[in-house]
Amino acid sequence: MKVLALISGGKDSTYNMMQCVVAGHDIVGLANLFPISKNELDSYMYQSVGFEAIDLIASAMDLPIFRKETMGKSSQQGKIYVETKDDEVEDLFDLLNNAKQKVYFEGVSVGAILSDYQRVRVENVCNRLGLVSLAYLWQRNQKELLDEMINCEVDAILIKVASLGLEPKKHLGRSLSSMQSHLHSMHDKYGLHICGEGGEYETLTLDCPLFKSRIVIMESELVIHSDDPIAPVGYLKLNKLQLERKLPILNLHERLQGLPLKDCDGYVTDQGEDCQDLNNDELDSYSLREPTIKFEDYVVDKSLAKQNYSVQVTSSGWLWIGGITGDKSDNPMAAAMTNLSSCLSSYNHNLSDVCSISMYINNMKAFEEMNKYYVSYFNFPNPPTRACVEVPLHGECPLILEAISWKVPEDVFCDPPVERHTMHVQSWSHWAPANIGPYSQAVKIGELIYLAGQIGLIPGNLQLVEGGITYQCRLALRNVERLLKAVDTNLNLRNVVQGICYVRNISSINQVRKLWEESTNNAIVDYVVVSDLPKSALVEWHVWAHRFNHLFEYEETGRIIDDKNWSISIFRRWNHENNIAAIVCHLEKTDIVQESIFDKDIFIECLNYTLQKLKQGHQSNCVPVLSLKIFYPMSKNVDASEYFTYFDDLKNEVFLTYTFVPVLHCKNQNTYLSICGTRTE
Repeated sequence: MKVLALISGGKDSTYNMMQCVVAGHDIVGLANLFPISKNELDSYMYQSVGFEAIDLIASAMDLPIFRKETMGKSSQQGKIYVETKDDEVEDLFDLLNNAKQKVYFEGVSVGAILSDYQRVRVENVCNRLGLVSLAYLWQRNQKELLDEMINCEVDAILIKVASLGLEPKKHLGRSLSSMQSHLHSMHDKYGLHICGEGGEYETLTLDCPLFKSRIVIMESELVIHSDDPIAPVGYLKLNKLQLERKLPILNLHERLQGLPLKDCDGYVTDQGEDCQDLNNDELDSYSLREPTIKFEDYVVDKSLAKQNYSVQVTSSGWLWIGGITGDKSDNPMAAAMTNLSSCLSSYNHNLSDVCSISMYINNMKAFEEMNKYYVSYFNFPNPPTRACVEVPLHGECPLILEAISWKVPEDVFCDPPVERHTMHVQSWSHWAPANIGPYSQAVKIGELIYLAGQIGLIPGNLQLVEGGITYQCRLALRNVERLLKAVDTNLNLRNVVQGICYVRNISSINQVRKLWEESTNNAIVDYVVVSDLPKSALVEWHVWAHRFNHLFEYEETGRIIDDKNWSISIFRRWNHENNIAAIVCHLEKTDIVQESIFDKDIFIECLNYTLQKLKQGHQSNCVPVLSLKIFYPMSKNVDASEYFTYFDDLKNEVFLTYTFVPVLHCKNQNTYLSICGTRTE
């Protein structure tokens, strides 16, 4: 895409431009905010020291430069930015908006590494202007990143220092390459951010492969801002600069040739990545051509009955909603969202309280149209997480929603108070996929973390990784782990309590299960076959985690029913307080030769056993809410509609929510029901 680069003159904005170029984007112009006072200012958003060199950088790249003065005033400093008059963020909005009138661009290059404050505000401006934020340095390991910049010939010098271990008179004006070992040493000794993300130092790029000319400092002076004996603060005032043409004259391709720059694929397949190596000798040749089963082969026109929605609330503020349907109409999403909003308001919740949405639709081709209406409802910062899959729903009911909401109860006091934290990263990066819709990557409530469904997207370009099911599965799991680590650096895949793995072919299940168990075996996972996934992915992981999952107990149990023709397998996890429990249940036919009928009695016995195990050990005075997701395979000709009435009666006896979801297959050919359940107080 065409990209306008936000530049401060420092190494980060420079190297992010290089990352944009190697990712295939075209830099068409530069943009910069400079201090109105012509002096270095203390901005939350922008580096201003070294602003004297910005015009020369534009000349060195032979690109137009768009500049605007700023007071550097931050009037609104919250985690969520709201448009505020006279805030420095509005200066950025005006700058980019004015640039749009003069040059066409679709993306904005920004050198943010760790600053949520900066990222959130740039994303806010980009959203308002219909632009994509490109932050390829986001969440990069700073040791690796600094070394990478130097190896890729970013020639930058320190022009401001403000940290223990850095001295203005000694270190200002020195190059990054000469400071490399010292910065590593100060990180080990004092915890200094190696790339200066803690404000320890700022830089000016004198040369890089994007420049046709090199910047030369002819005259400068040292300014001591604070003569603190422990961490003095000083900067270089650049009084005279000039450009020096680089010889021989080379084009951009020639200047980049031979550098250890990686494209977006390179950050997925690199041997140094924390995912498992994606080696060519592990490529599944059959998975590249594995057939996709069409659900039309299984859909049977049985009953037009639909499930009724179910709603339950806990004393701790959790609200579970199952079986929200969108009838066949001009706008099934609007119908479903109206029902959802009504359920929420009945319990004094609203859409902004929703943490997680599971969406089941009957045609992924209709998703884009449905999503337009979804956006109109969740049109606020930090929306809920979401997973969306295509399943063989009857044409009269093309949409089913399931929702989890949380709101602080008015009559409950907690010390410390339980808070909601949402991770909603919209910038493209090499870290993990940006949200590709109106949803957040993760929502954390207390110790619980709900993640959006993850497919094998290459973070840098949001395209599916090539190589089939193995590559997609490993990358999706890497995405899951990176999201967890971003929520809390102590989290990883072993914190997942329960998950659902959606695949498009039953032959993939053993494969993805093996890949999961190579990474961790700490969760109970269900595997189901659906008819399609976003972007026609082969696998999607939808999981939730707990900060103290390592303290959860685990049990495998089961029973044989109906003269040994049917077996129930239960996999259960619960925490020490036993106020949270999760379960996966499979009902399978044991004798595939002998005739046996799957009837209501078999279903009820399986369900009752599942509920019994889910409630097992609960002794609190609080009444728990049980939530069930019941997958039934259309390949087995199961008609779930005959159980809807039974469930409507059952929810009057038990605090129960439920969602019936038709799928192509459950975990194997002999599985007739697959139930994922949770118990929450």
